[in-house]
Amino acid sequence: MPSYFRLIFSCIFLFYFSVYADENNTPNDYMTIVGLDRELNNDFTNSSAIFIQLFEKTKHSEYLKKAIDSYMQNQEFEKVTKLTLDHLATNNDIEEYLLTRYVLSSMLIKQYKEALPYANQLGFKYPTAFSLGLLGDLNYILGNYDSARINYEDAYSHLKSVNIVIALSNVLYEKLSDKPKAIKYLNDFIDKNGCIENSCTRLLEYYQKENDIYGMTRIVEKAYNDHKKTSPNERLAKIELLLGELYMQVDRQKGINFLIETGNNDLYLVSIYEEKKEFDKALKLLNSLYKTTQDKTLLGRIAMVTFEMSKDKKAILKEVFAKFELALSDKSNPQYENFYGYLLIDYDLDIKKGLNLVQKANLSQPDDVAIMDSLAWGYFKNKQCDLAYEIMNKVVQKVGMNDSEIKLHYQKIKECVNTKNNMKDNNKTGDTK
Repeated sequence: MPSYFRLIFSCIFLFYFSVYADENNTPNDYMTIVGLDRELNNDFTNSSAIFIQLFEKTKHSEYLKKAIDSYMQNQEFEKVTKLTLDHLATNNDIEEYLLTRYVLSSMLIKQYKEALPYANQLGFKYPTAFSLGLLGDLNYILGNYDSARINYEDAYSHLKSVNIVIALSNVLYEKLSDKPKAIKYLNDFIDKNGCIENSCTRLLEYYQKENDIYGMTRIVEKAYNDHKKTSPNERLAKIELLLGELYMQVDRQKGINFLIETGNNDLYLVSIYEEKKEFDKALKLLNSLYKTTQDKTLLGRIAMVTFEMSKDKKAILKEVFAKFELALSDKSNPQYENFYGYLLIDYDLDIKKGLNLVQKANLSQPDDVAIMDSLAWGYFKNKQCDLAYEIMNKVVQKVGMNDSEIKLHYQKIKECVNTKNNMKDNNKTGDTK
C-alpha cells in the first residue's frame, strides 16, 4: 500500500476511533494502528512515541517492545539503554528481551564495561547460542580472551554454526595461541558441514600462516569438490588454479596434469611451459586455444613463443611481425608492444617504429624493468646516449647486472656516453689551442 494511502487510512481510523473512544474509553486500537502504520512506513520517530504512550497507558509489555524496536531501527541506542534499564525490574515477562536489547545497544555505543554485568546475567539466566555468543563477543572486545573462549565453546555446544566456530577458532588461534585446537575445530566443522560461507577460507589462512602445504591442499580440494558442480566457471577456475599451484609445490607434474584435465587455466599452463623453456608445449597449447577461440590477441603470445623457440631467429622475423600486427590491431598490449618494438630496434629494422612501440608500452607500465631496458636500448640505437644512460642507470639500480643482456646494454650505453664526453673534451682542447 502506498504511504499516502496508509496515511489516509490511518486518519480515517483516527477519526473513527476518536469518536469511539469518547464513548467507550478505549483509544488504544486506533493508536496501535497508527503506530503500526508509522512503523511500516519507516517513521520510527513517531512509531516509538506512539508505542511509548500506549505502554504508559496499558502497561502491556508488547507495546514496550515495539517502542524499543522502533528506537533500535532509528539507531537511537542511548534511548534503548535507558528504556530497557528503567523497566528491567518491573517486566519479568520480557526480561530476556530487555537484557538482549540493552547489551546490544550498549555495545553499539561502545559502553562495553557497562554492558558486561548484564551480558553475564543474560548468558547465565538464558543460555542460548545467541546470548552466549554475544557475551563472548563482549569479552573478546574487552580483552578477556579466556572468558570469550569459554563463552564461544558454550555457544557452540548449543548451536554448531559457522559464525560461532569462526569466532571460537579466531580467539584460540590469534589470542590464546592454541593453534592446533583452533584448526581442529574448523576441520571438524568442515568435515561435517562442508565449506559453508568462509569456514574453508579461514582454515586456509591458518594453514598458510603455518606454511602447511598438505593442509592447504586438503582444504582447497574440499572446497573444489564441494563447489565444482555449482560454482560459476570464473570462480571454479580460480579454485582450480590455486589447487594446481599447490599440487605443483609437491609434485609439478601432478599439478600440470590437473590443470590440463580441468582445462580452465590454459594460459597459466603456457606460462609454466615458458618458464621451463618448454616452448614446443607452450606453442601447441596456444595454437589449440587460438583454433578454438579465434582470439587475435593470442597471436602475440604465439609470436613470442615462436621467436623464443626458433634456432634461426632472423628467418622467422617476418612471420613473427605479422602476428604482432594482427594481435595489436584491435587492442593495445604493453607486453606485445615491448617485445615487437625491441625486435625492430635490436635487429636495426625500424628503430623509429620500434621506439614508438616501446614508448607506448612504457606509458602503460612505467616501472616495468624489461620495458625500461628496451626503451634505453632504443634511445641508444637512435643515438640519444645520454637519455639511454639515464634510463639504464635506473634499471641497474632496480635489478643490478646479473642478467647478461642488461649488463651488455649498460656497458654499450656507457661506452657511448664516455665516447661522446671525450669528444667534447677534445673539441674544447682544440678550441683553446
